[in-house]
Amino acid sequence: MRIQDQLPAIQPEAYTAPRCPYCGGEHVKAHGRAAYRKVVRDVHHAEVQSWRVKCMRCCRTFRHYPVGVSQAAQSQALQGMSVLLYDLGLSYGAVSDFLGGLGVFISKTTVYRNVQAAGIASRQQGRLTETGPVIGADGPYLKLKGVKLGLQVVGDDASGELLGLELVSSENADEMLDILREVAQEVGAEVLVSDDLDAYKEVTDELGLDHQICRKHVKDNVDALGNELLNQLQGAEAVPAGVDLSPEILAMDLALIQWLVWTRPPDAQVHLKRLYQRYQMMPRPPTGHKHSVWYRTRQLITRLWNKWLRLTLDQRRDDLDGTNNACERLIGWWIKERYRTMRGYKRGTSILNVVTLTAQMGVHSGHYDMGILYA
Repeated sequence: MRIQDQLPAIQPEAYTAPRCPYCGGEHVKAHGRAAYRKVVRDVHHAEVQSWRVKCMRCCRTFRHYPVGVSQAAQSQALQGMSVLLYDLGLSYGAVSDFLGGLGVFISKTTVYRNVQAAGIASRQQGRLTETGPVIGADGPYLKLKGVKLGLQVVGDDASGELLGLELVSSENADEMLDILREVAQEVGAEVLVSDDLDAYKEVTDELGLDHQICRKHVKDNVDALGNELLNQLQGAEAVPAGVDLSPEILAMDLALIQWLVWTRPPDAQVHLKRLYQRYQMMPRPPTGHKHSVWYRTRQLITRLWNKWLRLTLDQRRDDLDGTNNACERLIGWWIKERYRTMRGYKRGTSILNVVTLTAQMGVHSGHYDMGILYA
């Protein structure tokens, strides 16, 4: 994993305009003449000076610290460094050991708290860029206390920005509907890009969105199924009674189906209609019996014909490329890459915190200022 972000830094001589932490008041005055010594854990600074000020609205006093320092024992730079090291793949204990080698000791529990606090802050910030009318959705699986759990991810199709995140126990439409509805309404989405899972079809119909099925998913699935059917055809299954077809014709039709999915020609629906008419009389095997290669081919043709308009929406819109690559990169680079070094999570909240934080830092790598996490 490669992330390039700007860490917050201590500026011992710089002080921002003080704001009362109790009432939010901005009118304050000095309370006392002497500066106070503030010991801080940081790689470069051992202490800074703070000043006590009094709020003119609520009359309470508080300390005002220089840029990069707060009431916490750690500097924001040290907190940011521990978070960045964890996002790059180190464990909590390894981060503690690394910083200890630099002369600054913090426990692995403190590293864990730093990461969770940063994750909470990133979730509260929401989107960092404007989004377009196209959103993508997909769902990897992660382990929570040893149990496999689904994660519904919604991202912007143009920028790869993480827009929504929710834990789900199954791939059904009801669980996906809430998070997709929330994101679609917030960003004014017009199109959902997804794989060919039937639940997404139900969701887009429910929300009134156009639907683009990722052509790469369909191509791979059709290629795999076509090869499987050709192997099954080698078993010399009998042609159903009353059907004027042969294994040679079936093999040619499977090749035609694959070609239609690869090229998506303008007259593809005409070919699919003819294929459907050719195989529509294939009988369904009795319950408990294996489906014949003839019936499975009929089912494949029917599914493609029903989904063809969703598979070719990009041919009618200029803002689509027909794939769900943006969402898949979001998952592959900023979720799975970090998760690969882990045995799993212990809390569902940790999944949401870590994934949101890593995704924001990764998608905006090169121009992400970690100081916004401590503002």
